[in-house]
Amino acid sequence: MRDGVPLPGTTPPVVLSQLAYRVFGPLRTDRVRAMLDCLGLAGLPADPVAVVAARHGVSTVTLNIWSKMLAAAGSRHPLPIELVTELARRTRTGEDHLGRVRAVGTFGLAAPRPPRAQPTFPPATAAPMSSRSDRAAAWVAGRILAAVGPLRMSTLHQAVTRARRARSRPLIASQQLASALRAIGATRDDRGLWRAPEGLAPPARYRALVAVAAGRDLTRQEMIDALRVAGYTEMSANMRKISSHPLIHRDGPNRFVLIGGDLSKS
Repeated sequence: MRDGVPLPGTTPPVVLSQLAYRVFGPLRTDRVRAMLDCLGLAGLPADPVAVVAARHGVSTVTLNIWSKMLAAAGSRHPLPIELVTELARRTRTGEDHLGRVRAVGTFGLAAPRPPRAQPTFPPATAAPMSSRSDRAAAWVAGRILAAVGPLRMSTLHQAVTRARRARSRPLIASQQLASALRAIGATRDDRGLWRAPEGLAPPARYRALVAVAAGRDLTRQEMIDALRVAGYTEMSANMRKISSHPLIHRDGPNRFVLIGGDLSKS
């Protein structure tokens, strides 16, 4: 019986985020972050359960228990027809299919169909992904562009490299990143500036960090404080994000700024 209390969200990512906070409460945001990461809603496509568990310092058994708790609430959550339609549709090319399968399963529905097979010989203008790793890097870059606006490839590549090095992911060459960006719908204008795929929204914490720190020249401690205001834990901000967050650039001794402003260099 879907007799749960309705949530105000109207899209799967928003409802899942609200549901996670309802299930685990404001005092267990570590569980909320782990669940959103498992669902591919934390800035990267969904990874295997073992990878997500290791990233959050818990066992796969613990992560599976949390997932079942979330699914128990999701199976009781009332589903408007618009939400059911969005959940039930086939995954589009370039979308995170594993994340969608987990999201739909959380609501107790049948898994969506995978993307349609691509032609064996795509048109010459197509830019196919060379690997899942390249695809993940492209989505990181797309979210960066959605958060701070148009950037040159040099700035964007440095930002993606920072983020991937912190997660022990393979580094990507600029040419590979450009091809992967085209494949997810990003565009490059006649001034050499890359723009985010249409309709792509940046993560909430990216938006919050931009709102707090954009255009400011901050000390290390001030940037850590900005990260905390944006929603990162003190430990994460102080030990990892200050040096690996894709939006943050170290501009000199004890000087940190947010990337962006490439329009002024065109």
